[in-house]
Amino acid sequence: MTEATVKGRIVVGVDGSDAGTAALVWAAAQAEAIGAELDVVTVWLHDEMLDDASVNRNLEEARRVHFHELQKLVTAVTKDHAGVVARCSAPDGDPAGVLTERAKDATMLVVGSHGKGKLREVLAGSVSSACLRHATCPVAVIPPPARTPESPLGRRLADVTPAKS
Repeated sequence: MTEATVKGRIVVGVDGSDAGTAALVWAAAQAEAIGAELDVVTVWLHDEMLDDASVNRNLEEARRVHFHELQKLVTAVTKDHAGVVARCSAPDGDPAGVLTERAKDATMLVVGSHGKGKLREVLAGSVSSACLRHATCPVAVIPPPARTPESPLGRRLADVTPAKS
């Protein structure tokens, strides 16, 4: 797909959670259907208490870890979506703030319903809720595959999500 034929940009927030992966899978299918490009973003904080990739790493090392993991996931998810252009980035900062800023001129913002991390159990849904309140474009909030295992999305996720042992 050439830049001239792109019909919009879908921003996707991915954090390594099952719901984040579901958001990417759903967004990739939408991008293919409407001819949009994907702007796939993993937002994180360099903090050893909140971010496993930051443990014993400086800011740039942690950023490389996040970016590499994101690229692997995006490659796995988009391999079956011919022509979908996906750009990856791993900025640090406040996830909701970064995502809503990125989505200001986007066709849509897609996020998972619950995040991943040591304190996410307490903050479940906080990023998706903030995105719903502050984004200036439509927002899709996608549940984790455990909630929709037999749906088309759940079956597609089973193809790209590594089995947990």
